[in-house]
Amino acid sequence: MQTQFKKSFTLIELLLAIFVLTVGILGVSQAFPLGVYIQKSAQMDTVANELCQSKMEEVFSLSYGEITLGTAEDSYGSLPSFPSYKRRTEISYFDPNNPSVPAATDVGIKKIKITVFWHSSIGISEKQATITNLIAER
Repeated sequence: MQTQFKKSFTLIELLLAIFVLTVGILGVSQAFPLGVYIQKSAQMDTVANELCQSKMEEVFSLSYGEITLGTAEDSYGSLPSFPSYKRRTEISYFDPNNPSVPAATDVGIKKIKITVFWHSSIGISEKQATITNLIAER
């Protein structure tokens, strides 16, 4: 008499396969929050750089004489549509012969430094983006 064996999975093999798939799925699902954090952080960096650039364009649209010296700061919540950001604009005279020290008198060049601050997407630290440019009297 010949016995026939049916080929099938045992209960232990089935449980082991389910365990391996579960571990794999959990591992992949842990990558999604990190991806969302990185994407949000990059988006906030881009917005900050755009806010710097827009302010720089606003200053450049003025004539040399209309650009006033000093520091102006927009606090958190004061920028329309961007409550998570604040912006500081610093304008000073610039002497190319001594660039490390702000010039005391006007030599025909002004230094414009714009810094935008924001809190990281997890809210732990304040980040910043800065652009600096020079404008000369025409």
